[in-house]
Amino acid sequence: MAESRRKFLKQSAATVAAVSLTGCAPGAAGEPAAGASGDALSRPGAGTPASLPAETLRAVAEAVLPDELGDDGRERAVRAFERWSEALEPVAELSHPYLVPEIRYSGPDPRPGWAAQLEGLEKECRSRHALSLSDLDVPGRRELLARPLGEAGPELGAPQNADYVALALMAHFFGSPIATDLCYGRAIRKELCRSIEGAEDEPAPLGAAP
Repeated sequence: MAESRRKFLKQSAATVAAVSLTGCAPGAAGEPAAGASGDALSRPGAGTPASLPAETLRAVAEAVLPDELGDDGRERAVRAFERWSEALEPVAELSHPYLVPEIRYSGPDPRPGWAAQLEGLEKECRSRHALSLSDLDVPGRRELLARPLGEAGPELGAPQNADYVALALMAHFFGSPIATDLCYGRAIRKELCRSIEGAEDEPAPLGAAP
């Protein structure tokens, strides 16, 4: 029994060391570390996805995401948000440190509210401008978004906790590896698995040849 316990502890220590150095468990090269963002644990297809109006969501993204992304980068950011939203599991057990007895859970499903907010934006835009949100110019969209964003507050927390859909989209993007790379102008590749070799090297400038 004592030998089995020592073997278990050695294996556990090796796994923890590998995770802390590379960001992923042994044999999981190329995949982000599970729970790296500290968000609720979710599984693909978990929960009951609430469909967000795609065209309106993209019109909002054009108004609130950085222009530096360009059309292709912004579309990738929106699709990543949609995939994350579809996999979101409401009232899920939150990740927590080992040996902590208290179990905490995430909040209720925010997606029906976000969908209603997008529909409300469309109705307000048509009422005020006789146009759909996607046909309104970007400054006009920002004017429509100014009031709800101001009421929701300036802080970006976890996207699933956002009271307003535009804040959720922004929080999801600005917490991404791409946003970190754009901020510093370097290929930092946050939360992606890397080998120990070259770990101390300064990240290469964006666009530099590998």
